[in-house]
Amino acid sequence: MSISSSIYIGTTGMIAHQEKMSVISDNIANMNTVGFKSSRMLFSTLISEQLPASTVGNQIGQGVGISSIHRDMTVGALEPTNTATDLSIAGQGFFIVSPDTSDATYYTRAGSFRFDKDGYLRDPQGNVLQGYRLPVGDPDDAELNLPQAASANLQDIVLSTNEGGMAVSEPEATTEIQMIINLNSGSPERSTDGANPFTSLFDKWDPTAEDPLGSSSYAYGSQLKIYDAAGQAHELSVYFDPVNDLSGDTNGTRVWEYVVAIPPGEDASALSAKKGIVMTGTMTFTPAGELLGMSAFSGTSDDKSDWTPVSFDENGFPVFTATVNGAAPISSSLNFGLRSSGGWSMPAGVATLDDLGTDIANLPNMLDPDRQVLGMTNFSAGSSTLSQSQNGYSRGILQSVSVDAGGTMLGNFSNGQIQALYKIPLADFINPQGLYREGGNLFSATKDSGGVILGWATEGRLGEVVSSSLENSNVDLATEFVHMIMTQKGFDANSKVITTSDQVVQTALQIKK
Repeated sequence: MSISSSIYIGTTGMIAHQEKMSVISDNIANMNTVGFKSSRMLFSTLISEQLPASTVGNQIGQGVGISSIHRDMTVGALEPTNTATDLSIAGQGFFIVSPDTSDATYYTRAGSFRFDKDGYLRDPQGNVLQGYRLPVGDPDDAELNLPQAASANLQDIVLSTNEGGMAVSEPEATTEIQMIINLNSGSPERSTDGANPFTSLFDKWDPTAEDPLGSSSYAYGSQLKIYDAAGQAHELSVYFDPVNDLSGDTNGTRVWEYVVAIPPGEDASALSAKKGIVMTGTMTFTPAGELLGMSAFSGTSDDKSDWTPVSFDENGFPVFTATVNGAAPISSSLNFGLRSSGGWSMPAGVATLDDLGTDIANLPNMLDPDRQVLGMTNFSAGSSTLSQSQNGYSRGILQSVSVDAGGTMLGNFSNGQIQALYKIPLADFINPQGLYREGGNLFSATKDSGGVILGWATEGRLGEVVSSSLENSNVDLATEFVHMIMTQKGFDANSKVITTSDQVVQTALQIKK
């Protein structure tokens, strides 16, 4: 071994500690970088020199080298923000982004995303967040299976106002209506007709009047808006009136008649004297006030003999059709809290509205009626609408977005709708530490990291997506200061080795003189 070898050994120590200081400096410099993962350098010994004619144990080390740089992939603290598109991952996984200029795919933990002027959801470097577009529908139905090819079908997340764009909620026609009303069992009968007690409201209807029935003709009325396929709203009115002095064996049963109507001026059907009426019928209640049965008729002319029992939807609720101006007819079920398990039960000799007569026994009823938990009642309390709803809506414009824990992006529209827009997958790797740092908080896959594995947030070992939140750096400043002090000491000590070795060399040179 040469006299100057210790100088080279000290040099390796200085170089290694200088490189470690660079790693520490990078950690400290990025202590406030969103999603940054700190690193730690590991040293290893260089090959040793064995003394001539000595045992294996008599080896002299030749210095130190850099073994590896380990990246700490633990989750940093999550900081809340006021922006719904700021996303973080509470656990394992990476967001997938892609630049416009190439087909490259990058992975990031820094979820600071914003929509640009064209509706693309981008990170600060301009890369677009990737996801899967969902069919328009209820958020609860936003189920999607990952394709076999992991990156196949990944799309730029973009909210466009173009035709079919996701920044617009297209209108939907009303197909289901529910009304839960209590009708006061003590209400007086407002419309009476001894010859036609079950159709007196229908018979009084006058479409030429400003109020086709007049408030004095019915005991209670309720209104709600329904929508046609073009998104135009129409007011649907339901009028109720009790039928007193019933003939036949009632056993305490109470009967109410009802009329379902739209404004006559909006009715495009062939009706004339009954224009506006879309359905009419009766409801029967037990002495205790529970809904027992109902009938429902619709027709194509003013003649009651043309009004026949309506059909049922797949759930057993009666369906009416409202023909409106300027749009396709509205076909909707009406849920009063009773549905049929098998159609209508028609008494003998009764086929139309004109056949009801005066006997309660002539009233049709549903076959095997199934009373719902929530339904019409006839209690001794003021008539009131307890709840009513319908599933149609007008055209809406996107107001805001949110992302749930599973990575589903939801759109909140001006028409009150919440629709699932995109599903954001997370990427995982067998060896995340093998990812290549691209800069700009981005990583790319390498052979050391293994192939990308896509999955949904909260499933398997993937964490959940947290909206309005950013992941801070996981740099521990106190730990970095300790490492920096130790590294400085190591650097200083190795520099002393060099200066001391230099003095030894100088002494050897002086011996020659």
